[in-house]
Amino acid sequence: MKITETDVEYVAKLANLEVADDEKKELAGQLTRIVEYVEQLNKLDVSSVPPTTQILENVKHAVREDRVVQRPGSSEAGKTVEYFKVPKVITER
Repeated sequence: MKITETDVEYVAKLANLEVADDEKKELAGQLTRIVEYVEQLNKLDVSSVPPTTQILENVKHAVREDRVVQRPGSSEAGKTVEYFKVPKVITER
């Protein structure tokens, strides 16, 4: 799958990033190579590989108790306005 400069512009707009015109062609090429590599990986036969959720076994993960804590200013923000308005960043293509 070839990534075009138009694709780079579209993704940059969704991510609210500025990409210089001279970087778009280079990024398109880099992303195309990444996608081609992933396509190669997708062709591999992994039917004999068992599914896994963790790559490390017998590792104890640090667990802490969930608890609600007050954050400075959080209660005040809700008292001053009913809703928070945020800019729309995702639109139809």
